[in-house]
Amino acid sequence: MSEALPGWYPDPAGAPGRFRYWDGSHWSTTTTADPRQLPPAEPIQVVSAPPAEGVSAGKGSRKRRLAVIIGVFAVALTTVVAAVVFGGGLRQISDASPAMPTPSRLDEPSPTPATPTKTPSSSPTPKALVRCPKGDPTLRASHPIDGRVYGGNLSFDQQPTFELAAIEQRFTFAYDVLQQQVTVSQNPPWIAQLAVGQLRAKDGFVNDPRNTVESLAQCVITGQMYRPYLPTRTDIRSESLSIDGRSGWLIDSEIAVDRPDLQVKGDHVIFLVVRDGKDWGFFFGAVPIGNARLDAVLATTIRGLRAS
Repeated sequence: MSEALPGWYPDPAGAPGRFRYWDGSHWSTTTTADPRQLPPAEPIQVVSAPPAEGVSAGKGSRKRRLAVIIGVFAVALTTVVAAVVFGGGLRQISDASPAMPTPSRLDEPSPTPATPTKTPSSSPTPKALVRCPKGDPTLRASHPIDGRVYGGNLSFDQQPTFELAAIEQRFTFAYDVLQQQVTVSQNPPWIAQLAVGQLRAKDGFVNDPRNTVESLAQCVITGQMYRPYLPTRTDIRSESLSIDGRSGWLIDSEIAVDRPDLQVKGDHVIFLVVRDGKDWGFFFGAVPIGNARLDAVLATTIRGLRAS
């Protein structure tokens, strides 16, 4: 094998467009883009192999570049094979090697721990009707004659200590109203009362039991029932209920009146509504505050309510 003559040759490191000087035994450390320039002053050994045969100084050679690439690839391949077989140089492939992480899908984000949230202890204030509608409490529906007091889709057992059932015309915003009452004070007059009837959706009693029962309470308090007094309402409880599968709502309140000549402080009142198709059945019960006997009658009546 003949030695190549000194001169500039395509860079054996593979840098495109660069030339490195061969002095006959060593390669220079410097490269140039112009193979016509003078040799470098101090060539230093980089690769001991001389330029391949048939490569002219100052000209590139496709064969030589291919040989260099093949040689580099062969060395790299040999190194990898040796590392895998003999365990040297590269990390061993074993079952203990950690698995590659699986990328998360865009539509399946990583779950985050749920943060407990507090549920408000009180519900928003219900919205009553701005203005009570004009109904017809005397407009009666057809009901059974079985010893119960009927109004709308609700009924209760007649109370023997109360007067016979009669229409209550002061519920001017409702329909089909029937009630029982008993006098508890003559001068000025005051009564305890139990009543059932119907509220109609077309009149503005909305499709929500809590709002509907609030509207019932407002229409009773601001209507003829407590005139000429100025009543003050204090709620004891407000809760959902169900009667014979009909969902509804109940408000338990005290309605106080400030009039010195009255023998009572006001009423313990129950406002109650249940669904009646798109309309509502309602119950109203009022007994004097602090009257244990009539409170017991009120409680018994509520337990005996039926929805048809």
